[in-house]
Amino acid sequence: MTMLAFLKRSIESAMLLNTNLKFTSDPLFRETELPSSLPKLGVLKLNPSIWTVILRCLWFMGYSSDCESISDARIRAKKAAEILVGYAREHKNVVLVGHGFFNMFVAKELQKMGMIGK
Repeated sequence: MTMLAFLKRSIESAMLLNTNLKFTSDPLFRETELPSSLPKLGVLKLNPSIWTVILRCLWFMGYSSDCESISDARIRAKKAAEILVGYAREHKNVVLVGHGFFNMFVAKELQKMGMIGK
């Protein structure tokens, strides 16, 4: 089985699953970014978690200042799903360890390809 992971916490999570597995790190599987804050709203003093929610909502509505757009993230997710299917065909099993919204996009693409699972 080949495991794919990117960020440090994803790699640590993969190693918790099984330290004997071969794993690969690929920036294609990185998390979706958040846009830069809005200049007019930048004067607001908000908790970082509140800014995260606001910026993620704006990103879902199409605002992508200084980051990957939602449509580009979906294109990247399709490529990621195709790679996962290729690994699964080659190795019979594959696990993607990641955290965040990008996993949701990859899962939707895998389901479109006929894969079953969560």
